[in-house]
Parts: sequence; structure tokens; C-alpha cells
Amino acid sequence: MTTIPPIAPVPRRILDPDLLLQPERLQSLPASRISAGRTLLEKMQREAWTFERVHFDINDRAEGEALYRVHATGEWVFDFVVYSFEPRLDGRTGRITGQNWDMMGALIEGPTTAVDRETTRTELPKLYAGRAAPGTLTWARSNRSFRAFNHAVSALAAGEQPDIEALWEVGYLMRNTGLDGNGTFLTRSFLTLETDHPLRLPLHAQLLSAFIMREFAADLVEAMAAHQSPSAVPLAREVRRMVGIGNGSALGLLFFVNTHPMLIGTWLEQRQTLLAEACQIELQAGGDACEEYRGILVRAAEFSRVDPYVYSRFEDPHLVAEHLDRAIAELDQLAAQGATTGAALLNLLDGEVSDEAWELIAANLLEMLPYERVVAAIEGGIRSEQFICEPTMPLAELREILDRDYRWALETDMSAPGARSFVWYKSADAEEPRRGLASEVVGGRNWALDLPSDVQAVARALAAAGSEVATVGELLRQFPELRAAIERIQSLRDFRYHSPHMNMLSDEFVPVSIVRFMNSAVHGLLRTVDEGDDRNVLGLIYLGAPTAADINEGIAVETRYPQMPALPIGATR
Repeated sequence: MTTIPPIAPVPRRILDPDLLLQPERLQSLPASRISAGRTLLEKMQREAWTFERVHFDINDRAEGEALYRVHATGEWVFDFVVYSFEPRLDGRTGRITGQNWDMMGALIEGPTTAVDRETTRTELPKLYAGRAAPGTLTWARSNRSFRAFNHAVSALAAGEQPDIEALWEVGYLMRNTGLDGNGTFLTRSFLTLETDHPLRLPLHAQLLSAFIMREFAADLVEAMAAHQSPSAVPLAREVRRMVGIGNGSALGLLFFVNTHPMLIGTWLEQRQTLLAEACQIELQAGGDACEEYRGILVRAAEFSRVDPYVYSRFEDPHLVAEHLDRAIAELDQLAAQGATTGAALLNLLDGEVSDEAWELIAANLLEMLPYERVVAAIEGGIRSEQFICEPTMPLAELREILDRDYRWALETDMSAPGARSFVWYKSADAEEPRRGLASEVVGGRNWALDLPSDVQAVARALAAAGSEVATVGELLRQFPELRAAIERIQSLRDFRYHSPHMNMLSDEFVPVSIVRFMNSAVHGLLRTVDEGDDRNVLGLIYLGAPTAADINEGIAVETRYPQMPALPIGATR
């Protein structure tokens, strides 16, 4: 990596937490090199993990079991056990309240025993009433896309490959309806994993489960086709790569952000630190870095241009493609004038292109960083998430924290019309968060994290404290109800990117902004589209990613902004 004295300063949009933490800004952050899905994929490839289908016994009604085994770094082995079911429409839903799914699975530290698998088979369908077998990392569920799945089965049974454009439009054969881990159902928390555990980074266990679910979906399509016809052909390798796992996420991710501010704050700080470094890398016409970066922008523009989805709250990807075209032209002009940097390009385009385009232009600069630098950053972010009250902290220090990190909360007018229009509650039949009008949801607990009100209450207490009150402990003797708020403020004082600047109760707040941030930027999903209801975000996991066979064989596959394969495609694997 070659760096030069910055021709242009690092953009303020990269360095300033107050700009980054606006919900409408967070929703524009794209999948990138440090998203969980990408970091796991790169880890599996570089460390030469291998995948094995140990067992696959599924009948013509799609009922049966399968077992996939992963040989990871060192002596680590993981089993993904699959229980497949005949599709049934009654009780079929993507929500935790469902009764029937087409597939249920679990990722378990292995090799598993027959007892492990039988325990999992018994406990997994119980969900909240169930208890995972020891060593379980995730529980998973998925349903078919009937349109894409049935079309693929019919085509393969007839000895042909599926219609590529039809599969590209849907993007998946099966859709994830639950990837639960990190302590849920007695799965292992990532904070308890050993220092050499290959899946010790947050969300890596969930994303490995999704990767194998993708393999199972393709295997199941082939099995169903073979049951229909002895002359059925397998999916072409290109098709397997092209298809991802569908995903739907709702308001639960908003609560994840609220309850894991240290994880979010650490990840965002890592991201912005790496961006600040990457945007100062020299980009010179004809140089390797410039050519690679330009090529990625071209792929990103084309990927956006052919996006088949319709977006409601989020920017039209076709407009994003036009703005990326402009960025490419501006990069060419800058590079033609001599060595330049990403910072110069980003400053030039700030305010001239859409937020999503600008963030794509920025995020793809991360591709220029050495793998070792990225790994060092992401592996340095594992830390305790416990809040601890510090009663000896001087009140002057507490005031400084409020003034530095919570100016936005102090300036939020919670008495303005619409500022308290909504409350947040949990449904009676499951632990699912809901948002409802305060006038219609009376009684019960409001589960919202109301940071503006909490911070303002602390500020009022500080103003009311007499001169004899000098420490947090003394303040809490007068205002014990502020313990949780002050504990959170104290515990997060070393994190500059920990909490989105949002009033969850306001009628102006758009919940899907935070849901998309988690799905796109943190998890690494592509085509993250909202359903127009401000609650749900759809997306695709591992669209265009290498298959398990690719990783086994060490085949290098371009995963960034996958393109639809050219037609026709042969039937060879």
C-alpha cells in the first residue's frame, strides 16, 4: 500500500460521529469489505476451510435429514444439522410465531453425536420453549420461494438449467426466516468463545449458517428434480453462485442496536478509521490501485443499474448507477491530472451525488487496504458489553460527556407536536417488537429507548444538584431513578459511534432506516429493499458468492457486485 501526503483532507462525513449517526445517513451505508458476511467469506477462503456433505436422506416429499460438516482453522469442526419438511401452507410464516417451516437447522460444534442431533430434533421446533444442545451456536429456519424453487426443480428434471433471468429477479431459492444465536435458546454467546475459535467474531456463526443454508437449498432443488426424473441434471456452478439466501428482517434489529451499543460503536469506529486510511491511498492513472478501484465502481454501477426491485423509502438504484457513472468520470479526470486520492474524489462529489452513491464510492476504497490491516481492525473489536456505574465520577466529567456526545439529545424537543406519537411494545404471542400510536396502545410497558428524555432528565438533575453534590454517587442518592441512564452514559463515554441520533417515539422517525443499516452495512446483504410499511427490509445473503465446492477447490470468484451470468449455461458442475 502506497500512501502520500493527503492532496485533500479526509471528508468530515467520514470523521464526524454527529453526521454519521443520523438514521437517514446510516441507512445509506452499503455492504462492504468489513461487513460480517464478507469478512467470514474472506476468512474461509484464505484459511482454506473445507465443506463436506456427510449425510443427505430426503424423500420425494422433501422430508428427511441432512448433515453438513465444516473443517475450519486448526482442529475445529462444525456440524450443520438439517431437518427438512414437506411444505405446508398452514402455520407458514417468516415470523417467530410460525408453526411450520420447510427447513430447520442448527450449527453445532462438532463432530456431533447421535444424541446431539436427536436433542436438536426434539428441542428446535419448540423455539422459545426449547433448549439447544451443548455447543450449539445457532438455530436456523427457512422457507422456499415457491416460484423460483419449483421452476428450478422443473427445469432440472427436464434436463435443462433454470431460466437465468427469472432466478436473477428473485435472487434466492429459499428465504431465511430466523438465524438465532448469541445466547438465544441457550446457544453460546460469542463473548464466551475461545480466543482461537474460528467463529468468535460477532455474527460469524449466523453467517456461516446462512452460507450452508444456501448450499442446502441448491442441494434440495437437485434432489427434488432427481426424484421427479432419472435424467435430471444438477445446477450449473454459475447458477449456484448467482443465487443467494433470501432474508427478511423487521423491528427486532432496531432493538439489537439499542441493546448492543458497544458492539455497534466499535464496529462503526473500525469502519470509519479504515475509511480515513483508505481514502488517502494514492490513485494514479494506470496504477494497480486506481485500476482496481475504477473496476469496482464500474461493477457497482452495473449492479445497481439492473436491480429489479422497487424501493420505497430508499434511493432508486438506477439513480445511484447514474451517480456512480459520474464518479467514474470524475475519477478519470482527477487521475489524468496526476496522482490523486479517494479523499479528493469524495470531497468533489459531496453534495453532488446521492447519499447512497457517495457511501458506495467511499466504502469501495476499503478494497485497497491490505487484508492484514482489515483483519487486525475487526479482530480488535471484541470486548465486554456490560454497563458499569462509576459512583466516584465527578459531576463535571458527566457534564462534559453530555455536552460532547449528547448535544443532539439535549436539543431534541420532546414537547413538540408528534414527538411522542408512538409507543413500542411486544406482541402477546411472541417476543416481537411492535410500534403503535400512543393513543391506541394504552397501558403496559413502553420498550422504546428514549435517549432524548433520559439525557434531558440527567441534565435537569445536574442543574438541580447543589454545590455540595460533587459525584455521580451523591447525585444518585437524590435521583435513584436515573441509575440506568447514567450507567449507560458513563459506560459508553469511550465510544463515539454508539447510538443513532433518533427519537423512537416521533412520528418523523423511520424505523427501517436502522433495520437497513444492520442488514446492509453490518451483515453485508445486497438488494436491501423495504416493503413500504416502515417495518420490514428484505435482502439477499451471499448473492454471487463462491459455493462450498469453490472454496474446497480454492477457486477464486469475483464476489463484489455479482453480475447475471451470460446465457446459455451448461449443466456441468
